[in-house]
Formats: sequence, structure tokens, C-alpha cells
Amino acid sequence: MNNNGNFTLALKQLSEKALHALYSMRRRLNIHHLNPKSAIKIFDRIISPILLYNSEVWGAYVKYDFNNWDKLPIEKVHLRFCKLYLGVGKKASNIASRGELGKFPLIINIFKRLFKYITHLNSLSETAIAKQAFLISKDLLTKQNTSYYGKAMDILKAFNLNTEITDLESITTELIQPITKRLKESYLTFWKHKLENSSKLTFYSTIKIDYEVEKYLSIIKDSNKRKTLTRFRLSNHSLQIETGRYHNIAREERLCNLCHSGEVENESHLLLTCEAYGDTRVNFINSLKNDLTTTETNLNEPTLSVDIMKSTASNTILKLSKFIFSCFEKRLKQLEAGNAGSH
Repeated sequence: MNNNGNFTLALKQLSEKALHALYSMRRRLNIHHLNPKSAIKIFDRIISPILLYNSEVWGAYVKYDFNNWDKLPIEKVHLRFCKLYLGVGKKASNIASRGELGKFPLIINIFKRLFKYITHLNSLSETAIAKQAFLISKDLLTKQNTSYYGKAMDILKAFNLNTEITDLESITTELIQPITKRLKESYLTFWKHKLENSSKLTFYSTIKIDYEVEKYLSIIKDSNKRKTLTRFRLSNHSLQIETGRYHNIAREERLCNLCHSGEVENESHLLLTCEAYGDTRVNFINSLKNDLTTTETNLNEPTLSVDIMKSTASNTILKLSKFIFSCFEKRLKQLEAGNAGSH
């Protein structure tokens, strides 16, 4: 710990060790070939214990608002795993990367461990050293000094749990599950708000409904097609709507360079209207006729395009991934040909 009593150095060291273990695992195993449940299980069994070591103690002192939590080294390793598995870049949205895998930020697990440890402290005899330290920290709180007890109470207040739990001594094993549930509910509220107010995730917010691992991650076996679909969903791709933000181009001026429609090159444009993918799109639509439950076969209907993106039908998912992969391949070739012609 630092000489001022905080755990910044500890968190940095734990994250470095966990990152080393993650890259070591990656050298020995191609995680892109794993189904999401297996990949998550490996992370939770091998990497997570390193990150959460002694979090029952230092967890009381971390920033407990979800915005700032993502900036801490512990969660950065967690996000690194999510993005590595999904095959997206570092600039991909944090909340979307966790959302695709249905993974909650590690702060939820940390607080669960923290309060579970407090139930253990409550069960100790008054003569136990850990119990005496716990009582001393409570005494420090009454004197308005920073303490472990006070920090844990602040967490309860931050999530409106102090109305039901007035002191740490009243926390029992039976309360751990409802506390964890409340923490997850708080995060889901935060997640939905961020999703609805993010210009980067405008498309994603229309297709991501439930906070759970996405089915397509298990269905698509071709890792390249799966990664292309993920990048398309999360707006972590090479379309102008995304790349234009890094060149300070106004949103309405991020136009498609492949067709002459004068439309913004976003996900809907590629999926619905871009002339460059006309033949590919017709073949895609025709192949969906037997899969879709609707009689509509006109992909220009926005509601139909969203239905296709949200589909959990294996055939539709596989055909969608093939269509989007083909579009990006065609796009790359046309842009390269155009650049070669200009020189």
C-alpha cells in the first residue's frame, strides 16, 4: 500500500500480474475459437482471482461510481479480455463490449466479496484481531475519520441500501444476494442511460435489448465473420460514421464514398440502401425468405432490418454474418481500387 494508506500500488501490481496471465493464456489458446461461455469461464477461474485478490479489503476504498470505475487498472484488464475475445479494437465502447458478453463490471463482484467478508467479521469473537480492527474502524467513523467501516457504509448509501441496512453489524449471509441484486440493477440503469445517450451507439441501442451474452457468438464458427459482425454491431468498423469522428468531420458530412446517394455512411446505409452492395443484398434478401416469420421481404423497411439484426435464428444469423462480411470485403476492394486509380 502507499504511505498514505491507499491501495493504488496494489491495484496496479495486481492488474499487471493479471494482464501477464491473460497474454500468457492467449499465447497458448486461441480464445476466438471458444464459445463465449467457455471463454468467460476461463477468465473467471484464472484471471479474475488475480484481479480480485484481497478485494475484501481494498474494495472499500475504490471509486464506486460506474463512470470512474472503468478508468481503474483492475477493470481495464477485464475490458481488455472482453475486447480481445470479441475481436474489437481498444476504441470500442466499454459498456457495449461488456454487454455483448452479458458481463457486469468487476466492481459488482468486489462489493459482493466485501460485504460477504463483513458477515465473516461479524461472526468472529470480540478477542479476534480482525474483529478488534473492525471495531476500531467503526470508532474512527464516529470521530469522523476515514475508515474501512465508514467506506463500506458510503457504498451502501451510494446505492440506497442504507435505508434497509443501518449498520454493518446487521449484514447477514441472507442479505448478500439482495445486495448483489440491487448493485446489478443500479448498473443496468446506468448502462441503459449511457446506451440511450451515446451517439457512437445509436445503432447498437436499437438492436441490444437484454443484458446477456449474444447468441450469435456461439452460432458463428468462422471467427473472421463473427468479429466482422461484432464490429458492425458495436460501431467499431471502418464506415465513415465511425472514422469521421476521429477526423472532426460533422456527423451529417460523413458521406458514403462508394455510391452517389449523398447519404451518411452508417450501419443502416450499408444494410439497407448502398448501391455498392446491391447484388449481394438481393441474394441476401432472397435467402432470408424462408427464415423470416414475416411476409415482408423488402430490406428497405427499417423495422425489418432491426428484426434481422436482433434475430436469434441460427440460419438468419449465419446468413447475416456472411452478408456483412461480403459487404466489407467488397468495400475494401472498391476503396483500394479507387485510391490506386487516383494515383
